[in-house]
Amino acid sequence: MNYYLGADGGGTKTTIAIAGENGNIIYTATGKTINFYSVGMETARENLKELLSRAEGETGINSFKGAFVGCSALDDEADEETLNALCGGIISAEKIAMNSDIFVAMKASGGKCVAICGTGSIALAENSKGHLCVKGGWGHILGDEGSAYAISVEALKKVCSDWDENRETPLTSAVKTHFDTEKPRNLIEIIYSPQATKDVVAAFGAVVGEMADNGDMESLEIITTQAKAFAKTVTSLLIEANKAQLCLYGGVFKNCRSFRETFESALRKSIPQLDTELLKITPEEGAIKAAMEL
Repeated sequence: MNYYLGADGGGTKTTIAIAGENGNIIYTATGKTINFYSVGMETARENLKELLSRAEGETGINSFKGAFVGCSALDDEADEETLNALCGGIISAEKIAMNSDIFVAMKASGGKCVAICGTGSIALAENSKGHLCVKGGWGHILGDEGSAYAISVEALKKVCSDWDENRETPLTSAVKTHFDTEKPRNLIEIIYSPQATKDVVAAFGAVVGEMADNGDMESLEIITTQAKAFAKTVTSLLIEANKAQLCLYGGVFKNCRSFRETFESALRKSIPQLDTELLKITPEEGAIKAAMEL
């Protein structure tokens, strides 16, 4: 029997799926990120290897007819050198390819425009000529507006400003609780520590989103600003690709009502007929589809 492997490598975690010849998923597992820009190629390979070793141990499957890897370190098809650097000697497949994590999300959507707000943020659409158009996805230093990381950083900046002005707010209390410190200046050591990886910092974004949904005005202002900023990016994509259907994916969209409402409202000011929905099929299933098409 032939098997197919699909992987969704986001900024925080990686999920793999194995399917049989009919495309039905028979196994899934989640592990650490394979974003080699965030953790380095050696660690990314180890994280991928751990997932594949676990899959083999639990299913006995160690080779595939086709394999497709979505990786958040990319925004286009990987060249052979990059593909081999990450997957060489780890994935055994007759045919293998790698593209961005949002590409496999688009495959899952059936070809609709897709916007992701997770640890990072990015949007992708296929235009009328069949060319892929990417907006956002610049990474946490250059962009990623609307992402959990960007939300967290803006909240932490606001908290530092509040502390400098001797203000105690619900947000400052939340920082103390989340990062387990009573001393504000300890935040310097915590955030600049090598252990404060992107996913660790981004995790506070979920706290900010929950506080915004519960009516905290400081948190809501941060969420609103970030949602409008990412909406500008996605509006540009929708207009360029002439699309009025958008699939949303990622924890920020799923878990923060105020972010999604603000984001969609901002989009509809330019595209009143816009139809939005959460992605119904997982990106790893989209990767399986891509693997079967190789």
